[in-house]
Amino acid sequence: MWRRVRYLLLLVTLCALATCPSGLRRHRARQRALEAPALLEYMTDRVRAVWKERGRLPQGAAGPTPPLGTCCTRGGRCPADPAAWRDPAWRVLAFSIDGAHRYSYQYEVVDGGHVAILRAIGDVDCDGASGTYEVRLTPAGGDLAAAWSRQQPYE
Repeated sequence: MWRRVRYLLLLVTLCALATCPSGLRRHRARQRALEAPALLEYMTDRVRAVWKERGRLPQGAAGPTPPLGTCCTRGGRCPADPAAWRDPAWRVLAFSIDGAHRYSYQYEVVDGGHVAILRAIGDVDCDGASGTYEVRLTPAGGDLAAAWSRQQPYE
């Protein structure tokens, strides 16, 4: 009986050791990916503020800022760069990132200026596969309706 318990404990220990690194990588990717929804939520609030003030969506396009793939070439995180956010469209939104970040951000207007799309595109584990978070803002009544989507969020 005791011999079987020892073998079972040994088997459980070996399984835990074998799966621990992948679990740790998955956890890190999920933690790093929290940046994108938080900043897109802030960008959504900025677009709403401009929309309420002007009665229409900001019409300029911006980004991706910084250029796609830049963060991975810098060790996985892009340093704060105030000059990168000087595009007139970012200024209309009063949006910039003042700290290190892992995603490139983009704003564009489609459907004749009636729909705004906000994107965060990044490769949080720098393995060559990018994940994308997207918010589509459409006027609905007296507010903007936000439709969120994500593709490969932990890549």
